[in-house]
Amino acid sequence: MHYGRMRWLAWGFALAASAPAHASDTLDIAEPPAWVKVHAVPPVPTQSTTAPSRALLRDAQLRFDEDGALETYWDEAFQITGADGLAKLASVTTSWNPEHDSVTVHRLRILRGGQVIDVLKTQKFSVLHREVNLERASIDGRLTGSLQIEGLQVGDIVEFARTYRHIDPALGGHREADIRFASMTADSRLTASWGEGGSMQWRAMRGLPEPVVKRDGETAVLSITAPYLATPVLPRGAPARFQQADAIQFSDWKDWAQLSAAMAPLYAKAAAVAPDGAVGQAAAKIAASSKDQVARAEAALALVQNQVRYLFVGLNDGGYVPAAAEQTWQRRYGDCKGKTVLLLSLLHALGIEAQPVLVNTTAIGDAVPRYLPAAGLFNHVLVRATIGGRAYWLDGTRMGDRRLAEIETPAFRWGLPLQPSDATLVRMMPDPRKTPLIATRLSFDGSAGFDKPVPAHGEVVFRGDAGTLISRQIAATASDARERSLRTLWRQNYPYLTPTTVSATFDATTNTETLTFAGTAALDMQDGAMELTGVQLGGTVDYSREDGPDQDAPFAVNYPFSSEYLETITLPGKGKGFTLDPLAFDRTIAGYAYTRQGAIDGGVLTLKLSRQAVAPEFPATDAPTAQRDLRRLSQMHLYLRQASAAGGGTKP
Repeated sequence: MHYGRMRWLAWGFALAASAPAHASDTLDIAEPPAWVKVHAVPPVPTQSTTAPSRALLRDAQLRFDEDGALETYWDEAFQITGADGLAKLASVTTSWNPEHDSVTVHRLRILRGGQVIDVLKTQKFSVLHREVNLERASIDGRLTGSLQIEGLQVGDIVEFARTYRHIDPALGGHREADIRFASMTADSRLTASWGEGGSMQWRAMRGLPEPVVKRDGETAVLSITAPYLATPVLPRGAPARFQQADAIQFSDWKDWAQLSAAMAPLYAKAAAVAPDGAVGQAAAKIAASSKDQVARAEAALALVQNQVRYLFVGLNDGGYVPAAAEQTWQRRYGDCKGKTVLLLSLLHALGIEAQPVLVNTTAIGDAVPRYLPAAGLFNHVLVRATIGGRAYWLDGTRMGDRRLAEIETPAFRWGLPLQPSDATLVRMMPDPRKTPLIATRLSFDGSAGFDKPVPAHGEVVFRGDAGTLISRQIAATASDARERSLRTLWRQNYPYLTPTTVSATFDATTNTETLTFAGTAALDMQDGAMELTGVQLGGTVDYSREDGPDQDAPFAVNYPFSSEYLETITLPGKGKGFTLDPLAFDRTIAGYAYTRQGAIDGGVLTLKLSRQAVAPEFPATDAPTAQRDLRRLSQMHLYLRQASAAGGGTKP
């Protein structure tokens, strides 16, 4: 699911350009621009290294032009110290979008002792149109300049200097960039300049030296020098907002409202359709099928999800500009922007309030409020529809969302609604699940005794996205191997089972995949006791952290995960003389609510366990106690005991 381009620029020879007033489909060779200050490659350190290469120079110089262009000069130098480094550094690539970018190479040379070998005198870059993400349904039109350095040797220093120029018309002249510093570089530096008449802001994350800002007439110049920058110590297990370090961000957006107001017209324009057009006719057909607005929204979402395939199109301003709704419907393909616009058109034609919302589907979504406003922070867009005062989050790139009532708020942490004014970030987190994501049911008939395998039945139900994923995986398995795979799955999870029949069924109306088996199970007792496996709670965890910043940061939880386990055993002798030891547990530890309950009633043992995430994180102050309690809990084994010994084995 693509939206814009994440503008984290990392230093490396395979750097993808994100940085042109004059776009170009060629790779130019020229001297650095006049505003660049060229720095010499530092001497090779005397210390030996076991690494395949080492970074000597990483020099980034940025210039934010008043016309909205960003020019970025990169100069890097690495020494090859091993065979792996030779294989890596001999291949030099750089990529750019010819619609908005231009690239000029200044130097590609080998430094060997006192000798300087100009690679560009004897070799040229090949420009390729590779579409490297085509297999992931993505077309972006990027070009790649590639060169294999001839004659490179271990011990050589390779230096590569180039300048990218980037301008994105969709941003209306606004400029933004992010630079992440790499650790342990002999000479690592950044310089950024912009006109004082602009509104450029910057924010340096922890781990970097304090930037120095000076004025040079009408120009502000920011600089950072970070030789041998240490690898940051990040708080292990903390949410993503505590995992950002060694980077600096630039943005001239005043606030989130300004960014939203600039992007909103792009969607309003693309979503505008004529009532008698193809999209209008599709909406009219939906309207005629029902007067219920929820049912209409469900039909519109199904149309976009099921009749328009996903394909990211980054061509012709496609990075931020959505294709028109009519075009997406005619093509029957679109990316998240195109599908969102089509869905907006249908909903608006049906009289349903709806607006696009930008999100980040990765863990960075948790950190969005810590950044300066920037379009590049978002990588996806979906629809927030409001019906009867309730908000529904509709994603045209998903599949199988049939009932609005069952669509959970996605756990993207934060979203930015696109509207003409007054937009602010909105919190996006679901409530704790009302039904378990994974529900397991096992039943055993031990009424004839445990001295031989007993009849057994079981099912596992996967709900929501988990159900859809499992269903697709099973459907992709060859039919002659499907049953064998299901048998193996049951045996791997429950080694004491011997399945005789297995099945898998997907319910498209509820997005649930149900796996079932029937067969036998070895539940032999030993010395009058049977350990009931699969019903333990807790586990061995490690919540320790190294000394460093944000040690008191909370710990992230796999929210909103939840699971439930139900086991029944029909006991011999109608359960006479059988007891459970121990049993009940009900407590919240480390962000999860753990419960275990059960009883022997009417000769049947019933056990029920559940584990539910109740919050996306828990305080670090709870970690030591939680670690101890979870370990202790995992050692609290549950036994079925019989008053008189009844030989046999032990349930695995």
